[in-house]
Amino acid sequence: MDGAGAPDLRARLLNWYLLFAAALLIMLLAGGFYTRRQMKAAQIESDQALARSFAAQIDAQADAGVEEISAWIVDPNDSMLLLDAHGQILQVANIASMANEAASQQWLQRVALTARFGDDDYFTSIAPGGVTWGHARAALPSGRGWVVAQHSYPAGFASVDWSIFAPFFAAALALAAGLLFWMLMLQRYITPLERLIDLSEVLRWRGHLHPEERRQLTALARQPGQVGRLAQSITALETEIQHRFLQLTTLLQTSRVVAASLDTDQVLDSILVQVQTLFNVDKSAVMTLDERAGVFRIRASRGLADSYVAQIRVDPSEPSSPSMRALRNRTPVQVSNTETDLAFAKLRARSRDEGFHSVLAIPLQTRHAQPAVLVLYKDRPYRYSFGELELAASFAAHVSVALENSALYARSDAQLQEQTRRLEAIVESLSDGLVLEGLSGSVLYSNRRAAAMLGLSGRQTARLDAADMLKHLLAGAEDRLALERRIERVLNAHEETNIDLTRKVGGQVQDLRIHFFNVTDARGQQLGRGQLWQDVTADKELDRMRSSLISTVSHELRTPLATIKGYASTLLAADVDWDLESQREFLEIISSETDRLAELVTNLLDLSRIEAGNLIIHTELYAINQIVRQVAKGFDERVRARLRLHLTPGPPLVRVDAARISTVIRNLIENSVKYSPPDAYIDIATAYMDDATDARQTGDADGGRVQVTVRDYGPGVPAAWRERVFERFFRGDDGLTRQTGGVGLGLSICKGFVEAHSGRIWVEDAAPGAVIGFSLPIERDAPRENDEMETDMETGRERAYAAR
Repeated sequence: MDGAGAPDLRARLLNWYLLFAAALLIMLLAGGFYTRRQMKAAQIESDQALARSFAAQIDAQADAGVEEISAWIVDPNDSMLLLDAHGQILQVANIASMANEAASQQWLQRVALTARFGDDDYFTSIAPGGVTWGHARAALPSGRGWVVAQHSYPAGFASVDWSIFAPFFAAALALAAGLLFWMLMLQRYITPLERLIDLSEVLRWRGHLHPEERRQLTALARQPGQVGRLAQSITALETEIQHRFLQLTTLLQTSRVVAASLDTDQVLDSILVQVQTLFNVDKSAVMTLDERAGVFRIRASRGLADSYVAQIRVDPSEPSSPSMRALRNRTPVQVSNTETDLAFAKLRARSRDEGFHSVLAIPLQTRHAQPAVLVLYKDRPYRYSFGELELAASFAAHVSVALENSALYARSDAQLQEQTRRLEAIVESLSDGLVLEGLSGSVLYSNRRAAAMLGLSGRQTARLDAADMLKHLLAGAEDRLALERRIERVLNAHEETNIDLTRKVGGQVQDLRIHFFNVTDARGQQLGRGQLWQDVTADKELDRMRSSLISTVSHELRTPLATIKGYASTLLAADVDWDLESQREFLEIISSETDRLAELVTNLLDLSRIEAGNLIIHTELYAINQIVRQVAKGFDERVRARLRLHLTPGPPLVRVDAARISTVIRNLIENSVKYSPPDAYIDIATAYMDDATDARQTGDADGGRVQVTVRDYGPGVPAAWRERVFERFFRGDDGLTRQTGGVGLGLSICKGFVEAHSGRIWVEDAAPGAVIGFSLPIERDAPRENDEMETDMETGRERAYAAR
């Protein structure tokens, strides 16, 4: 911490102070000693000069007496001794009498001896009474003796010493006083302040104080003066930090709690629990917009009566509502006292009934969620501080985010459910069975088609695992054991492959293809396996039909070609000379077989045009009866003898391609001839249905129709074949079909030509025999048919054939 370096700084400052004090005292002491020495030397020089002066005067006035010599001495503290050449005291001048004369005489004798025999001209001695004297010796110029000038220290050097060392003692006293003041400041202010700094750093770093630290802070707070006030401020700061920390913890807890759930009701309830802890309120509510009613209602509440919650209906434009004001201004609105706030007058009765006296409305800013307001109630008047309002705004931001997340989740969840339903509907609509299994082999999903292929219900299928479903699927399959072994190898090796099988279901043969595939995630890690069960019976049937077509067409082409080749070779034989009648017969046979080949090629081309959607028709108004008559005339005598025409008189003309419709009628008649006994009749009928009749029978009320039917008296068409007889290459698998030959294109071409005219074709059971008919639409106000139109129809048909 930063405060840890404060005691070191204090110690350094104290060391610097002591070093300064020591240096100052040493300098003062050295200066005192130096000054004392200089002053002492000056005093000695002065005393010696005085002694020499006395010596010169005595030599000049040899007869001077004691009184006269004493008059020479100016300073009363000074005195003088006159010694002869042998060191005997001749005179003593200006020496006060001493209490002990004997001791005084002895002392003077010692001074005289020292002056006589000493080496220094200046020396000191201690007189009786402990007084120190300084003595300066000077020889008389005449050589008759010595003069000793002397003075006592109290009057001389003693005063000099004290005066010299007075600044030193004054500085030492000042420094000691400064040190004492420092220690006092250290104890009373600096140490407590340093401790307060340490405690504040601990509080900033840790956020709270330990019990011992809090006791120290409490003790410092009891001190008078600024230190106590500062300690009290830090105590208040700790309380505020604890309160802020509680608020922050509550906000974080709120964020965590509201983020833990995306259910709106649960989120709102969690919000109210946290807000009551944060703001110390007992009643709270969240109001949201009821879009259907167009008013705000309480969505969630705590502490409020059910009756109050049920009656709250707030119009968004209500001017006196704090909640609506908060939403409009996008800032918290408070009513500190509901009894005195004039804007709350209309709602005062409501607050009295519920027992609250202050309201705080906090707007929740949302974009995707419904507009909402958080409302806090207190049972006493209360004015929220600026900090509490800021806290309310911050809390509202957290709550708004939670509500937005909940709303977005609900929206995305609804979209996901909708997408899931669509995907499930698509999968359920598949014509193929789909089975998804986990890595353990348990079935995770299977669609309805898979259950239908198994012949089980959805509940029964749900109880099966993937292996059991395959066992049910293989029931009735050909070479079942070999299939099971192959499927087992595929599953163990996790291969992606196809397996075809044929089975019997309800007495019918069904061809299936099982496609095995792996289900992986975006990183390619396998999550499970899938099986796609495809019913390829129709494809197999088509393949068989194509094979049959190739065989039949080859036969149909080979037979006339062989005939043509045979008769042509006969005619070209050089060794035979045929008569004209025989040649004509051979050429007619060749022409007939050529027409047969041309018809087969034409049928194949027409079918290809129909399938490619490239069939072009050239329509004109024709009489349907005349088309029927002309087609009937085109057959040979034996067939015409079996045809019976039942033509409705005077039907309206129909706009058709005469060549195409003639082909339809001819194919129907030929088909009936093939499947009828040799002597059985073929009935051909036309009919006209007006608008009302046509609407009842066909559901088409846009106009009438003409209808053509061809009935035979053969074995009829089995019910199972009636929907398939118009398929290309379809030929029923019975003995009669095999005897009649053909490639299975006639009825398919008929259907294509009729539908190209916006008509329809059908087959009915006639018992005996079958009826195949078709109908064509008639234009409104179309002219009626009459007998004179036969020649025109014939000419038009020729034009249509030429265009074709």
